[in-house]
Amino acid sequence: MKGIVLSVKNKRNKSIVLLIVATFWFCYVGLTLGQFYYNVSGMVADIIHDKQSQMIYVEDNQVPQLVTENTSLITQNLMKAKDLGLIHFFILQKNAEVISSYSTNGDVGSLNADFKVFNQILETKNISFRTIKIFNYRLTVGIFQNRNDIILQTLKDLKGPILRDILMVTLFLSFIVYVFLKDIIDLSKILSAKNRSEMKNVKAVSKEAHTLLQAAKSYETTKKTLEYENKVYTESLTPAIVHEMRSGKKAPYSFQTSMIRVDLNGYTQIFLDKKDEYVTDMMNTYFVRAREIIERYNGLVYQYVGDEIVFHIKEGKANSQAMAVACLRSIFEIAQDIEDHLPAGADHYFKVKGSFVLGKIRFVPQDSGFGLSGLPLIESARLLSQVEDKKHSSITFYTDSIEQVQNLAKIGESKEVLLKGFDHPISISKSTEFYTVNDVINNGSIKLLDYFRGDKDLIHIYSYLEECLSKNDEVSFFSVFAILKHFKVRHTTGDQVYAFEKLLSRGIQANRTAGLSEKVLASIISLCSNLVPPNFVQESLIDMLTACLDHQDPRTQANTIIVLGDLAKDTRFLRKYIYAKHNRVSADALLVSGKENFDSELAGKLNEFLDSKNPLFQASGSFVVKHLAEYYKSTDPVFFETNPDLKELLKKAA
Repeated sequence: MKGIVLSVKNKRNKSIVLLIVATFWFCYVGLTLGQFYYNVSGMVADIIHDKQSQMIYVEDNQVPQLVTENTSLITQNLMKAKDLGLIHFFILQKNAEVISSYSTNGDVGSLNADFKVFNQILETKNISFRTIKIFNYRLTVGIFQNRNDIILQTLKDLKGPILRDILMVTLFLSFIVYVFLKDIIDLSKILSAKNRSEMKNVKAVSKEAHTLLQAAKSYETTKKTLEYENKVYTESLTPAIVHEMRSGKKAPYSFQTSMIRVDLNGYTQIFLDKKDEYVTDMMNTYFVRAREIIERYNGLVYQYVGDEIVFHIKEGKANSQAMAVACLRSIFEIAQDIEDHLPAGADHYFKVKGSFVLGKIRFVPQDSGFGLSGLPLIESARLLSQVEDKKHSSITFYTDSIEQVQNLAKIGESKEVLLKGFDHPISISKSTEFYTVNDVINNGSIKLLDYFRGDKDLIHIYSYLEECLSKNDEVSFFSVFAILKHFKVRHTTGDQVYAFEKLLSRGIQANRTAGLSEKVLASIISLCSNLVPPNFVQESLIDMLTACLDHQDPRTQANTIIVLGDLAKDTRFLRKYIYAKHNRVSADALLVSGKENFDSELAGKLNEFLDSKNPLFQASGSFVVKHLAEYYKSTDPVFFETNPDLKELLKKAA
């Protein structure tokens, strides 16, 4: 029973028009055939009687010919009667000799019998016959009278009118159903499509359709309202709080993290000396660039307090304390860049100070919303207050952390201090100078490049990769690539984008002329989506990538399709690659095109993948279907639930 239920659930839902017409058709045909059988069954006796009368008439008309012994004419007359359906078999005998005979089943021998009963109809369930005798001649004629055969033959004779009647009724019903259900049909089509703006053009005819239409419109309005509110709340809450709320964990709970603070030196004096607009514009620029860098180093902003940014980097595979130092170093570079571009006569520095502390932080519910609590929040604030030099950017931290950061920062002074509110003195250290990305590269400490994610750092890394290309040093290239593929740049500078374009151009040229492997070129292309934000994409980059679509290497083609799907404004030109011979190229084109517009053409192609005997095509098809399902489930749940092609493919790929 369970298996039956599952099989029913797996069947694809049919159109309501098709279901109504099909149900009516089967019921109408069944009723028509039942009525026909009932009527014909009552007429069978009369039909058999009429056929027997025709049989007698034909036989009696042969008496004159029997008297004159014109047997050939008798045979001719009987064959004509047979052709007209008046009789079905006959036999003419003279004494024991058969003069002529015919049987529709070809069994003439069974007719050659010594008939003794004359001028009387003899019958069984299936036949009836009559024999007359004139002189030495005996003529026997008969008909078949099986009731079922008579009913079937009658049906065949009347099939034309019956089929015409059924067709006209079916067409008429389809028209009526379509007219009155057209609004529901149109609404279902719109709901199962990505673009539901056409819903406003649907005119409800029936009360039921009006109810469904109002419910659908209400849902769309509610969905847009919720999306807007979610956007507002997400932008209002800081990333650290949003991240924990989306984690699925129930507060309160604790986690290990490096809590970091960064503060602008002399902010109060700047605020008092300058106009509000000047300070606001300058600080907004600083906050935007600082948040980008913080997120590149996997940091989560917890608070903006005046000029202070409070954020943390969770302890994980990467060393969070080293990440904290690296992030602060990049923020210092931003501050220096802002200072270098201050207007003439600004008459102030733009130096920042930072501190970090590793420890346990709790995510807790509060009177309204959620917050973070824990000793590192207090300690980081106390460490920041120990900075006395306002003219240089510096980081203050516990001396115990030196071992974790000494490969990135040059350790300055260390001293014993008693922090406010604490009972015992502790040792703190300070850094104002840092090792550069070139120091790391020259020392061969490639793994430390994970801690250099600023725009200027990336430009130096690209230069190093260009050297690797010129030396055909794939080992060093992929050591750096393994680090870069985890970076994500959301906001950057034109210089960084230009440097990456230069690296890509060098890779394409080296692949054409210097024997650079396709694997290296494909890897460079794959970095585009992570290192070039869509708002910074130049036409020159799109042109280079488009040219790579014609590359002979399938991996290069596939990576290019994915990247163009992320960066190109119009991806419709990628649709033709769904018919590529290589499974990966076709699959990636299906994935990109499916996110843009999932239709029956793409569904048909994915069905070909899943039905293929080649396991590689099956795996690629399953990969695309599952990713498209996850994409629409998160971005458009209505489309995910109502699109029959996507749901059917997902069942097949499971």
